[in-house]
Amino acid sequence: MPTFRQTIDASGAYAHLEAVGPKARQALKDALTPIAPAMQSDARDIALAHIHSVGKKPGQYLASIRGGVTDKGYAIVGWLRTPSPLGHLLELGFTISDLMIEAKAGGVMAFEAGGVSKFVRFVHRHATAVKPYPAIGPAFTRHRAEILAALDRVKQDIAD
Repeated sequence: MPTFRQTIDASGAYAHLEAVGPKARQALKDALTPIAPAMQSDARDIALAHIHSVGKKPGQYLASIRGGVTDKGYAIVGWLRTPSPLGHLLELGFTISDLMIEAKAGGVMAFEAGGVSKFVRFVHRHATAVKPYPAIGPAFTRHRAEILAALDRVKQDIAD
């Protein structure tokens, strides 16, 4: 007898199917596949709203946001992620570490501020917390009800 359990928490949605055949697995994949492009689009829109400057490669982070549904053979996996090294920093925030810059070999560094030159042996900058600018988490949250409804439809189809 097929069984179906599902959980949704802050980090993801999981559906666990036991003793079901390929038709039920395909039904789950078919139910989740239309949601993935909308989640990806939402994540990109949210990320774009946070961007206030451009670097050497503008648009690279936006282009890195991907989503889809994959049949792994042992699991149907819906995913939304970025391989960008900035991804976890933007999603979770970060702290720029306490930093001390010293002049080499006892020398001094020169800075100009307001027309006045200053010569110093070291510069100390305190740790700075950078707030998160999440895009993937909020995109998942926006589609949570839609994912749950898709899982419920598949659950009902399996029971029938």
